[in-house]
Amino acid sequence: MFFISIACFLLFLYYLFTKNYAYWESKNVPFEKPVFIFGSFYKIVTKQQLFYRIREIYNNFKIPYCGIYIFNRPNLVIRDPQLIKNVLVKDFDKFMNHQIASNEKVDPLAYHSLFGSQDDVWKNLRSKISPVFTSGKMKLMLPLMKECGSDLVVCVEKHCGNKIDIKDVMKKYAVDIISSCAFGINSYCLKEEQSEIMDVATRLTDFKSFVRNFSVFSFLYAPKLVDILRLTMFDKTASDYLIGVFKNTLKEREKKGILRNDFIHLLNNLKQDEAFSENYKFDDLKMAAQAITFFFAGNDTTAFTLSFAMYELSRNKEVQDRLRQEIKEAFNKHGTLTYEAIQDIPYLEMVLNEVLRKYPFTIILDRKCDNTYTFEDTGLTIDKNVSILIPIAGLHYDPQYFPDPEKFDPERFSLENRDKIVPYTFLPFGDGPRSCLGQRFALLASKVALAHCLKDFAFDIADTTKVPLELDNGVPFIMNKGNLHLNVTKL
Repeated sequence: MFFISIACFLLFLYYLFTKNYAYWESKNVPFEKPVFIFGSFYKIVTKQQLFYRIREIYNNFKIPYCGIYIFNRPNLVIRDPQLIKNVLVKDFDKFMNHQIASNEKVDPLAYHSLFGSQDDVWKNLRSKISPVFTSGKMKLMLPLMKECGSDLVVCVEKHCGNKIDIKDVMKKYAVDIISSCAFGINSYCLKEEQSEIMDVATRLTDFKSFVRNFSVFSFLYAPKLVDILRLTMFDKTASDYLIGVFKNTLKEREKKGILRNDFIHLLNNLKQDEAFSENYKFDDLKMAAQAITFFFAGNDTTAFTLSFAMYELSRNKEVQDRLRQEIKEAFNKHGTLTYEAIQDIPYLEMVLNEVLRKYPFTIILDRKCDNTYTFEDTGLTIDKNVSILIPIAGLHYDPQYFPDPEKFDPERFSLENRDKIVPYTFLPFGDGPRSCLGQRFALLASKVALAHCLKDFAFDIADTTKVPLELDNGVPFIMNKGNLHLNVTKL
């Protein structure tokens, strides 16, 4: 009797888990046959990188959309640019939220972050924080970034005539610049071998940790596990440390009357200017949540983008030489790296855009359908709470939109060619009202780093660097496996 009960229970669990596997067939949507438990992500469990898995799904269905299952949850993958526009922009009010865990009691920091917040919380946060990331505010932050750029030059110069692990160096630069601009502190990662804030940054986004990877993966793709296991998006020890830094910095500034054009100063101004009648008001935790999210989202994205940029520039010496020439001309014209000087280096943005095309940190965008919705162009109706996935990795490598996609070619983004790019096929920062708010900051920080590195140094691939790069299968983002060594020469 005991074994019969167990068998019945297991059969019941099997039914609960697989009943959704008929969803796309019932909608007459072409779909990838799911594997029990894992759905369409079985290959990721068996060590296929998410980047390649999404590209494979994209390439297997040469149609506007297809169905997949993440575990037992149906997801609609849309490939057609017009459908993507509908979801991200035209009908945004129907797709406002991410399909992400959002539980204030379990993880208040993630709940009040721009990425994790939903509905009215997100609307209030977005309207409050948007003024912080204007081009004018970024211009005011440039002097802080240039200080980090100067430290980067000193660090690179120490390796002249030898090889440098550019991945490690750019991680230190990213932590320095985020620490300075988000928390108003000098972390000295580029100057010192041991830095407390570097250890915190590593813990916060430690992709070598199974627990961190599992937590982030669960937030993105298995939100029910977050509530069951009471997981947090950010490592608690690291986030508690940063909350303490944030509060102490605020107290010290208020006590001493310190003014500094950084994120803390701007957030505090927002809090001071709040109207009494506002429904959503900042407190210390909500303000700290923004700074920690900025730190979490900014340091690895910036570090990886710069690492891949230096790798491609080292492999494509003609691109590196042309970019260096434009950088030198801008320095000579303006005397230093001013905001205007950066605008006079158009090739720099072309190079970065091509890096972001080939190595998009966000491999897929997701949106949750908040109500039953019909795609008018196709007649397909999907139900409330079904997830929409936009396969950035597939779009960026589609030869229909980017011929010879494996080639690193900044000319795709020249003044003459950029208008030829089909809208909603290049989405490194997303698009629409929920696009990445830190886009201007990320691009400016990256431009400052490349301008300082390339002005007086030349780089080429070291013999210890694997070409082509091997991506790390153990992380849900694009990150190369192992070190990334380059040879450095002073010019």
